[in-house]
Amino acid sequence: MRRFRTLALAAAAIVACGGAAPGPVDDPEATIVEELVVQAVAPGPAWWRVKDGDSIVYILGAPESPMPPGVTWDRSVVERRLTGANALLMDSSVTAGVRDLPALLKIRAQLKSKTPLEAGLSPALRARFAAAREHLGQPAGRYAGWTPLVAGALVYGDSRARKTGWTYTRGAVVQAAKKRRVKVIYAARYKAVPLARTAIAGLTPAIHQQCLASALDDIETPESRVRASAAGWARGDVALALTAPRNFDRCLLLLSGGAELWRRQSRDNVDAITAAMKAPGKTVAVVGLRRLLAEDGVLEQLRARGLTVAGPGEVLP
Repeated sequence: MRRFRTLALAAAAIVACGGAAPGPVDDPEATIVEELVVQAVAPGPAWWRVKDGDSIVYILGAPESPMPPGVTWDRSVVERRLTGANALLMDSSVTAGVRDLPALLKIRAQLKSKTPLEAGLSPALRARFAAAREHLGQPAGRYAGWTPLVAGALVYGDSRARKTGWTYTRGAVVQAAKKRRVKVIYAARYKAVPLARTAIAGLTPAIHQQCLASALDDIETPESRVRASAAGWARGDVALALTAPRNFDRCLLLLSGGAELWRRQSRDNVDAITAAMKAPGKTVAVVGLRRLLAEDGVLEQLRARGLTVAGPGEVLP
């Protein structure tokens, strides 16, 4: 959900412009370190641990998608580890203040399209989009005045809003921390307007339509696949958890600076965990599962800094 919010904020500052079709996507999450794809020994989601002397950070690899109704996970471990913890470390967040409102309103106006959305789509994409919105019970007018990228964000959000009873892992962990009066710290806070302005460069009509197609790919994914990956995550089957659809997530990587932002967020996660190691006691961190396990992801960077990292079932020295 946090990644979707980042994308939505970026999309809110992108102006449609001409250009060539997009090249290959720089996807930092595409390659996973195979030795890190494990099956948890204890019941429940997989955890990793970083230790240095009398300091330890417990890292929960979180799913990006919400948990479907009926798929539950054992929260006893996270609750136990939060009890008496120094802090809960969360992924970076995007912020905007009152002073940003004029700039955001101006950008919003620029995102309006004079051509009705569906009239500007390819026949195949138009048919898919119409089928999706009709299934959601939404009229064409809801999206007609927007560019395809924004329409993709909207229809994706509409599909999520319709799924009642779905819950987000990160929200549950934050609630558990607050209940225990554990301080919640974000790895970094990025200002929305500069982030969005960076995303403007290089945007093309092809990228707009590709992002809309990616949103439709996720909407059209069978719920059985989403349920299977969520259930895999809940029982610590990392390989199965990694099969969760991520088509619309990859839209962020198509935008100018998207891959660089991913790497910046990963470094900020590593910096926050490293800083937590300076204080005795325990800290709990929540990191997206792919960000955690990717090549040059969070775990590899922590090991490169000389920290001892252990996965599920491994014994820390």
